[in-house]
Amino acid sequence: MAAFPVTHASVFERIRSGDAQVRHAAWGDLAAGYWRPSYHYLRLHWRLNPDEAEDIVQGFFTTAFEKSYLEKYDPTKARFRTFLRTCLDRYLQNQRKAEHAQKRGGGVETLSLDFPGAERDLDRLSADLSDLDRFFHVETVRALLTAAADDLRAALHSEGRDEVYRTFARHDLAEDEPSYAAVAQELGITPSQVTNHLHAARKRFRQCVLTRLRHVVATDEEFLEEARALFGHEGAL
Repeated sequence: MAAFPVTHASVFERIRSGDAQVRHAAWGDLAAGYWRPSYHYLRLHWRLNPDEAEDIVQGFFTTAFEKSYLEKYDPTKARFRTFLRTCLDRYLQNQRKAEHAQKRGGGVETLSLDFPGAERDLDRLSADLSDLDRFFHVETVRALLTAAADDLRAALHSEGRDEVYRTFARHDLAEDEPSYAAVAQELGITPSQVTNHLHAARKRFRQCVLTRLRHVVATDEEFLEEARALFGHEGAL
C-alpha cells in the first residue's frame, strides 16, 4: 500500500468547485497554510511594517477569493506556492499604485490570524533572501510542521494521551536534542515508554503533516513530490 495515497481532491480542484461551501473551505485551508509565510515574506523582502504586512495579507486572501486569482493557476508552468507568491507580489504592487491597502468585504469574513505570533517568529528566522522561492518554501514548510504539531497535540489530548505528546514535544521538538534517558527522567517515565511514545507520536505526526500538506498543494504530483521531500521515499513511512 502506498504511504502517500492520492485519495482526496486537491485544493486546486476545490477552489474551482461549484459548491460554495467546498470552495470556502478550500480557501480557509489556503489561508491557514500560506498566510504566515506570506507575512514573513512581506516583512523581510518587501520591508513592510507590521501593520502594512497585516493589511496586505488580509486583503490578498480575501480579494483572491473574491476575484478567483488562483483559479488561473497552470500546474505545467510553476509550483503552486510560486504562483501564489507571484500573485501576492502583483497584489502588493497594485495596492501601492492605488496608494492604499484596504481590506475587502464581499461576504468573506476577516481572517482570524496570529499576526503578533508571526511577528515574534521573525526574530528566529534566518532571512536569506537570495532565493525568494526557497525562502517562501522554507517558511511554508515551517508553518506546515507547526500546524501539524498543534493538530497532533489536540488529537492526543482528545484521546487522553497527553503524556505521548509531552514526550514527543520534549524530544522531537526540542532544540537541545535530549537523550531518551534524559526525557524519561524529566517526565517521570521509563526509557521504554519514551521509545513507545515516540514511535506512536511520530507515526501520527506524519499523518497530520500529510493531511495538512494535501490541503495546500494543487496537484497529486506536487503532493507526492513534497511528501517525499519531507519524509523520503514513500516506503519509509
